[in-house]
Amino acid sequence: MFVVFYLERDYQSLVEFGAIRRAGSKSIVLKDEHIETLADCLPKKLVSICGTGAAAVGCVSGAFRLSPPKNYGSARLYFSTQYISLTILDLQYIARIFHTVQQQLRDYTLALPDVLSYVTSSVTSVTYVEPVPNASDLIDYRHLFEELVTSV
Repeated sequence: MFVVFYLERDYQSLVEFGAIRRAGSKSIVLKDEHIETLADCLPKKLVSICGTGAAAVGCVSGAFRLSPPKNYGSARLYFSTQYISLTILDLQYIARIFHTVQQQLRDYTLALPDVLSYVTSSVTSVTYVEPVPNASDLIDYRHLFEELVTSV
């Protein structure tokens, strides 16, 4: 199980969840609104899995859904027709790190206007451009500049 947070892909906040299995690996990339849905239903999902007598719970938001587990097997995290299977341990891992993922998304959303302003001012430059003095300190502008230079 792996979780990757993207800051550069078209300046959108995206989170990739993946599962590495013997048959290969699969991943699902979710937008921030799907992360909020997952945050709302993940605790309910864990309660239903842990055998507390609660009914199996699924959640849906547009093309995103998390299916309930079948007979203590794996749950499935879907986006459109793609899915990854998640074991109980995978779901517990996601639940433990989820506050960090949500905080990174919040920080990036707050910094996005500064990122877009920086990109506009530096996209045609061949040397590093210093960000404005009041720019968000949550962004690594040197790394962002390197990404801009290599993508041209």
